[in-house]
Amino acid sequence: MRTELKIALVLAVGLATAVLVSRQPKRQLAIGDAPQSVAKPISSIEAPAPAIPEANPILRSPEATVPKQLRTDSPEQPVTNKLDRLRKTRETFTALAAGDPATALRAARQLTDENQRETALLTLLTEWTHGELGPTQRRARLIAEYGLEAGLAIELANKPELAMLWADELTVGPARAAVYENAAVAMLGSDPAAALTLNEKLPELQRRNFLDTVFATWASADTDAALKWAGQMSDPAEKDAALAAIRTSAPVGIGAVLNMVDGYAVVNGLVPDSPAQLSGQLHPGDRIVALANGDNSFVDAHSLPLEKIVQMVRGAPNTLLQIQVLPADAQPGTPPTIVALYRNQVKFKR
Repeated sequence: MRTELKIALVLAVGLATAVLVSRQPKRQLAIGDAPQSVAKPISSIEAPAPAIPEANPILRSPEATVPKQLRTDSPEQPVTNKLDRLRKTRETFTALAAGDPATALRAARQLTDENQRETALLTLLTEWTHGELGPTQRRARLIAEYGLEAGLAIELANKPELAMLWADELTVGPARAAVYENAAVAMLGSDPAAALTLNEKLPELQRRNFLDTVFATWASADTDAALKWAGQMSDPAEKDAALAAIRTSAPVGIGAVLNMVDGYAVVNGLVPDSPAQLSGQLHPGDRIVALANGDNSFVDAHSLPLEKIVQMVRGAPNTLLQIQVLPADAQPGTPPTIVALYRNQVKFKR
């Protein structure tokens, strides 16, 4: 009997315990409760950090933004070493250079750090020119005059479309006009009409200076071609302006290259087929003592500024210029020789 009571009591206790347990609410498993061996970060297993530049956001999107790996505030890849940041900049823009140029230039435009920006632009320039860069001193001069963006863009003048895209994306004002001028000059040999119409892409106030620069540069390389084009211009004012620009670099004169030595203008060279060269009367080293325009009296040229002497030598076509000259080896007291020359259009062909 006692045994039966004990068994009944045990069963009753067990039943009561089961009822109490079943009435307790089930506890939700918190994230922090997962064993670390199970809850490993997904990124460490399935999404390793991609190598640059395959995952570069610029390469995946037409919108130009600063790549995360180049941002100084990026929490994903904090960069504390400046050298490492510049290295990553070169790597990224080397990859961008192989893609869409506009996307690459817009990405460079987003860089606010000056050193990163310079590194990015130099990388693009080097890649797009295949390393065929111009002289360092010229590049430095252009950067000093027009700024980094325009100075580097001018290096791309032999790739006019790329140079103008660079100018449109990164430059404004006179700097942009300078890039267009150099691109136009590069086009003159193959398509002068297209070169000269580039001025239509510039503001009205910059167009006259653009044409003057292009015609002057053209004349210094191929005077006959520049004169021929100017002669075909229908607008008299435009034609006169073009001729004036041409004659700033290919003047009407005698074709003597002068420099100053001990207060005298000295003949330093003669332009081929110029009046001075064809006459056979002027030679390198000759000193100009005095000048006379036509039959007027001679004007002492000693100690005159070179600019004034050049102004006196130049003039209208087929007008007479008389020059008193002392040869380089003339002895003291030797009287000067008078050389009479008729001015003409000096022409260059390079």
